[in-house]
Amino acid sequence: MVNLNKIRSVVVDDVDMIRMTMKKLLQNFPVIELVGEAADYDSAKELINKTKPDLVFLDIDLNGITSLDLINEVNCNPKIIFITAHPDFALKAFELNAVDYIMKPISIDRIRKAIERITSSMVANAIEEQPEEPVAGFNESEEGKLEADQLILLNFDNKMNFIKIKDIHYIEAFGNYTKIFMVDGKLSITYNSIKGWASRLPEDLFIQIHRSTMVNLTHITKIERAANDTGRLQLSGIEKPFEISRSYFYQMKKKYKL
Repeated sequence: MVNLNKIRSVVVDDVDMIRMTMKKLLQNFPVIELVGEAADYDSAKELINKTKPDLVFLDIDLNGITSLDLINEVNCNPKIIFITAHPDFALKAFELNAVDYIMKPISIDRIRKAIERITSSMVANAIEEQPEEPVAGFNESEEGKLEADQLILLNFDNKMNFIKIKDIHYIEAFGNYTKIFMVDGKLSITYNSIKGWASRLPEDLFIQIHRSTMVNLTHITKIERAANDTGRLQLSGIEKPFEISRSYFYQMKKKYKL
């Protein structure tokens, strides 16, 4: 089973500068754990067989050898993101179930979209494997607020662990489930709703900023006004800003005198 907290990845490209650029770009994504790099077909095959990564960023042309056959010659089944200067192989790449096909020059926004596609797929697969009953340490029918240092049980990669409420970074709705992102980068999926979390989490520690999002106040680094009386905030360790809907931004301004 793929670990939801880290995506073990390798970079394969015959150009040193491209590999350096990729490694630098991937530093912006904490979910990516780089476990190796390779510059040619044979070393790539050896590396993938040895490390069995979850994801391979793969150049199609490796010193004149097409890497498409490599997918069928390794002893594991990683997800593949092709990165290439050749548009001609796109159809064949997707026939091989490639997750994405990125043309050079590489941009961080294009990499971000590909990684978001990977993580969304991983979360969807994890949800299918979840039990029917809620796995969080409380349910919506219970009463009373949780406290910052209170322990609850959450499921991380099919293992139950106690966590402190104050160590939750932010929470996002995901259909009938919620994704619980921890300060240390771990992710849990629970059957509870945002409404359920909002009714139980301490109001001096968590705030709802959207009908689908709650954040830990202690990790907010910046709040600013956006268009149409909406807002935007930054959380520590998260590059992408969070949107604050109009109604919740109004409530925040009123409560915290923004």
